Amino acid sequence: MEKKQFLSLIDTYINGEASENEKRLVEAYYSRLSKPAIESIETQDEELFKNVLLNRLLTQIRAESETEQTASLRLKKHINLWWISVAAILLICFSLGILFFRDGKSISKGSVDYAQLIEPGGNKAVLTLSNGSKVVLDGKSNTDIAEKNGIKIKKKENGLLEYVQLSAPVTDNQYSALFNTIETPKGGQYRIVLNDGTIVWLNAASYLRYPLQFNGAERKVELAGEGYFEVAHNAAKPFIVVTAKQEVQVLGTHFNIGAYTDESVIKTTLLDGSVKVINKQGKKETGQKYLKPGEQSVLMDGSWSVREVDAAAQIDWKNGRFIFKDEDLKSVMRKLARWYDIEVDYAGSMENLSFSGKISRSKTLKEVLRILTRTNDVTFKVKERRITVMP
Repeated sequence: MEKKQFLSLIDTYINGEASENEKRLVEAYYSRLSKPAIESIETQDEELFKNVLLNRLLTQIRAESETEQTASLRLKKHINLWWISVAAILLICFSLGILFFRDGKSISKGSVDYAQLIEPGGNKAVLTLSNGSKVVLDGKSNTDIAEKNGIKIKKKENGLLEYVQLSAPVTDNQYSALFNTIETPKGGQYRIVLNDGTIVWLNAASYLRYPLQFNGAERKVELAGEGYFEVAHNAAKPFIVVTAKQEVQVLGTHFNIGAYTDESVIKTTLLDGSVKVINKQGKKETGQKYLKPGEQSVLMDGSWSVREVDAAAQIDWKNGRFIFKDEDLKSVMRKLARWYDIEVDYAGSMENLSFSGKISRSKTLKEVLRILTRTNDVTFKVKERRITVMP
């Protein structure tokens, strides 16, 4: 393997895109460098630290190389691994070295590495049926939950809840009063197929209330948090998403709504078709706008605007990653807090700090914090599920 290839491998690993074999290769070589070897380097000078670390690594790896040169084929293979090992260990340990220096040795020998223990979120939610009974949802098995009014509710093993119409829809409006709700906790996500065929992805810490069956002249649901909608087309029945301060009306299209109560803005992003966004204060309508694909309405403090955005980046969470583009650090941490079920404190001013980059949502919290630390702007202290962000 050429130098260019192993550098590419390291980039792949750090970006969370390495295959299982590539991960094992990099991590196996990283494990050769024991933690005490790092901690024993008594210096507060970052450049000196790197030089000392580099020399120790080269000495260690070259010593192994000299004892294993027994055949040309094996030598060739070994050289390849040698280059990979040097690059992998240096890059990973360089990141660790910076972290050790900048956090005042917060990861000390014998201490609990809480960040390593915090796993990413997954498919979990709680379904509340119309009779008030609650069902815990996860992604582990297929289960029929209930059957009522010709509709079967099924939980699928891939984090999907389905409402399947078994018989002709009932027209009696009394059934429109039967509502279900699905609520994802921090660290949870779930998908649901409503009885009209509309698919809704719910992000962490979100809530959706919907009728068991859509009767009447419209299809109306209530959302808090964040949801991505693929609405089944029905020209005779507009689909309406109600949030605390606005309504979105469509006939059939794809769009995302971010309406968290701990955010100062409500963002509606259109990916396909057309939607009408209605601004409300209480029950009073104060204005409306139509969006085109690639546009996003931003409602903030009673005023709103429409701008063009990278729509695909706005549904990064649905596609299993975080995409940040000059995003305010506190906004970044709020997203991490929802997905990793953590609390965040700040020690010092974090104003005017922003972050750009892509991070897989499948990474552990430790891996994510390590990437953020590479900006050299912040460090982190983790105790149990509380993170302190420090300059």
